[in-house]
Amino acid sequence: MKKLPCYFIFPIAFLITLSSCTRHRQLVYLQHVDSVQTGTFYPKNRPEYRIQTRDILYIRIYTLNQEISNLINQTTGTSQQNRFQNETNLFINGYSVNDSGYVEIPVLGQIAVADRTVDEAATAIRERAARYLKDATIIVKLVSFKFSVLGEVNRPGTYSNFNNQLTVLEAISIAGDINEYGNRRQILVLRPTKEGTKTFRLDLTNKNILISDGFFLLPNDIVYVEPIKSKMIKINLPTISLLLSGISTLILILNFTNNL
Repeated sequence: MKKLPCYFIFPIAFLITLSSCTRHRQLVYLQHVDSVQTGTFYPKNRPEYRIQTRDILYIRIYTLNQEISNLINQTTGTSQQNRFQNETNLFINGYSVNDSGYVEIPVLGQIAVADRTVDEAATAIRERAARYLKDATIIVKLVSFKFSVLGEVNRPGTYSNFNNQLTVLEAISIAGDINEYGNRRQILVLRPTKEGTKTFRLDLTNKNILISDGFFLLPNDIVYVEPIKSKMIKINLPTISLLLSGISTLILILNFTNNL
């Protein structure tokens, strides 16, 4: 019986291991962003978000008359100071945009805010308040800015943002950054619109994402980080190693038996 060679096992194992290796350039964000001419900047390409139905707004109206302010803002004293201290209270005590696109404010009545920016909504409320109040101060903020990060990140989930703007890099950072299986060159941003869902493909290793329409996120956006192609190899590498080890052991046993 002819001897069975076992030396061919090691090149196969080496090739499998090599193919599953992650290279340095696959891990670096915004490559060569600092290699451009000094003073070069990337213009901010942040889309304007327009209020949609079922959004939650934080609206406060202040006047010199404290009683009127309390009536409009529905406050009764110090017991209401913590009304907006957490997300649940924001939902309960905020102003919800109804299906017709209006918010209803005590004294002022219904005001159309849908399809307007937050600044435009504040202007509309200010104009209505001017009919009844003198020198009123209007504060309007969007408090239902939620976004989701899925796929190969360390903490996937849905998060709330209380800033006026949010970038895809910040969103991924909030989700704990991309894990060892994440493909930084294949990021998908899903954006719901009236016409349907709009998609953006981003390569986080490319500095040009700074001027992409998908770099700044809007409320209800979903960020999906795709896995690298070698993920399945990495996951199954212990099993493959065990299998190759078993085959190698079997060949050695057969060769030893043949020698006998």
